[in-house]
Amino acid sequence: MTFVKNGGGLFMISDHTGADRNNDGEDALEILNDLMTNNSVDSTDPFGFSIDSLSISSDYPSAISDSSNPVLHGSFGTVTKSLIASGTTATLKPADNSAVKGLLYRTGYSGNTGAFFATSTFGSGKVAFWGDSSPIDDGTGQSGNTLYDGWNDTGATNAALALNATEWLSQ
Repeated sequence: MTFVKNGGGLFMISDHTGADRNNDGEDALEILNDLMTNNSVDSTDPFGFSIDSLSISSDYPSAISDSSNPVLHGSFGTVTKSLIASGTTATLKPADNSAVKGLLYRTGYSGNTGAFFATSTFGSGKVAFWGDSSPIDDGTGQSGNTLYDGWNDTGATNAALALNATEWLSQ
């Protein structure tokens, strides 16, 4: 939290509920929600969102229309859609942090619910949230696991989203 508050960029990539990859009893969304509510810097919803305890099997969330947004229209291309292959979303809380903004939404959602990709600021820093790890998977993980080549998925623009967001976080 201090890193972000002092100007750092944090990329929060979650996954669906029950995705406890290291078998410690906690999944990514629980750990990330804990970071935002149980820390020594600011435990009052500093980023303006919470990660939903969901397991969405599949969807192609769409980008909002915002031609000036550097994450959606950055140097690595224009973002139109992403991929959910067992993921989650976030609930936005602009009353807690007015800088929070949903950029891609699950089909049928908008506003403060169903945000699959969101950005915010905290102090001098920036935060990006993505509700699934599959969009940045290149399909070359451990054999025996279900793998997705989300990076090159033809129905989405995941590479542009990942690279534009990383560039935005670094500036």
